Amino acid sequence: MKIHSLWFVAIAAALCGCADETRMTYQQPLTSPGGIFATLPPAVQNTVRAEAGTAEIATISKEAAPGVYEFRFRNSEVYPPLYVASDGSVLTTNLTVAVGASKDSIAASTGSEASALKMDDLPPNVVLTIRHHAPTAEVDSISRLTSEGQVFYIVSFKDPAHHPKLLIRDDGKAFR
Repeated sequence: MKIHSLWFVAIAAALCGCADETRMTYQQPLTSPGGIFATLPPAVQNTVRAEAGTAEIATISKEAAPGVYEFRFRNSEVYPPLYVASDGSVLTTNLTVAVGASKDSIAASTGSEASALKMDDLPPNVVLTIRHHAPTAEVDSISRLTSEGQVFYIVSFKDPAHHPKLLIRDDGKAFR
């Protein structure tokens, strides 16, 4: 009887070890709220930090309306959904302005005096490229150039000896 039970256990163990592994295929890139947050316009990031501090973001959606970001937090009882316009304005649930965006004369990301364009005015890919090529440099001015239907941004820095001008296409590709 003991040998029969031992054989049963051995066969069961062998069958468990030979189970078919299911392979997971992904249909889209894996993303996290933190990864998405980093690509948002600086004005939106600043507003979320000011309104929710270090609250953990569960989801970020742009489905609410064009130019509106919806933030849902892990602790939804304490932090209700937050709606933020691309200029940094806080919106109500019916998407009207509750608190308007500030009109600072200092660019939030650079600390430099605002010029014709600020970092907040740039597409997220352009901001990421600037931060990649000159992470500690202070931006002096940003101007927009359109050539043959293509949009470029010319970024000048306060210390041109160490940080020459950048020409960045609106998709984030940089040219020196």
